Amino acid sequence: IETRGLDRFIALDVEARVLRAEAGVSFDDILRAIVPHGLFLPTVPGTRYVTLGGAIANDVHGKNHHSAGSFGRHVRSIRLERSDRGIQDVTRETDPELFAATIGGLGLTGIILEAEIDLVPIASAFIDQRTEALTGVDHFFDIAETRAQEHEHTVAWIDCTASGDRLGQGVLSCGDWAD
Repeated sequence: IETRGLDRFIALDVEARVLRAEAGVSFDDILRAIVPHGLFLPTVPGTRYVTLGGAIANDVHGKNHHSAGSFGRHVRSIRLERSDRGIQDVTRETDPELFAATIGGLGLTGIILEAEIDLVPIASAFIDQRTEALTGVDHFFDIAETRAQEHEHTVAWIDCTASGDRLGQGVLSCGDWAD
């Protein structure tokens, strides 16, 4: 079911760092609205063109999954339309089972109409990045956990076609919000 027509912002509380928007609002539109206020989404996938409802339905994660968890962790409430109950607002407190089933539930619990989410503060819209060459799988495992503890964002790109001594070669990129 196409929900991109549900593309309105309902409320943005900059002080409380909370956004309520319809499910069809894209992350691109959200970021354009919140970054000038020094706010960001708690985690984002590799594209900014996912919708709020799609991010919840797929429980997306980003380069900071190890520190922020997946997107569903930051959802406060969801307005669902269900064939058996009509429109209802669902939270962890009001209906924990339905709330948990909706996060990552691929839309099987109903149509997500809108949601309220937590936002995170940022000092700037830029990331200080560090990239290291990986000589192989063993090298990756030697440094990956340490880098994840040192940096908010990490991602590794591994050459899956390499073999022999080059198996697992690639790059590990790490980053934190720049001041």
